[in-house]
Amino acid sequence: MANDGGMSARIEAWFVEQLNTLTFNDKPLFKEVDHWRHQIASGQSGIESFDRYAPFAFVKWQPIAPDREGGYDLNQKLRVAVGIGQTSKAAGDARIGNANAPGTSVMHSLIITLFDGAHPGEGFTCDDFYYAGDEESVSHPKRHGLELYFEANYMKD
Repeated sequence: MANDGGMSARIEAWFVEQLNTLTFNDKPLFKEVDHWRHQIASGQSGIESFDRYAPFAFVKWQPIAPDREGGYDLNQKLRVAVGIGQTSKAAGDARIGNANAPGTSVMHSLIITLFDGAHPGEGFTCDDFYYAGDEESVSHPKRHGLELYFEANYMKD
């Protein structure tokens, strides 16, 4: 996918590429994996668009305030959010899954395993990415969503 070539856009593209490799029961884990493009928004019938894309993973660079080190040197972090969501016919299955469909529970574990301690490769001036927490974004009997956060230290060229 074309982008402006900036570090954050390239890292998002790497996350999307890696997420597309995940499977569940020998099938792709996600129906839809992409950069976050506001696919699920209130102006687009939010809950219906959630149903249309699930199971999904959307990736976005998420700016955070930089830290300063001794001598006031910049310590900039790269932060990426992976938003995931699932729907189900039975209450609770979107979160806990069943034998035929993964819930956000297993998605969460697979994504952490995929990215914790991972590096996007040559040409990326950053340390390895590490899991930095998560939060629930949707909690509904038949829909569940989470955002998982990963961070890496940016290094000057």
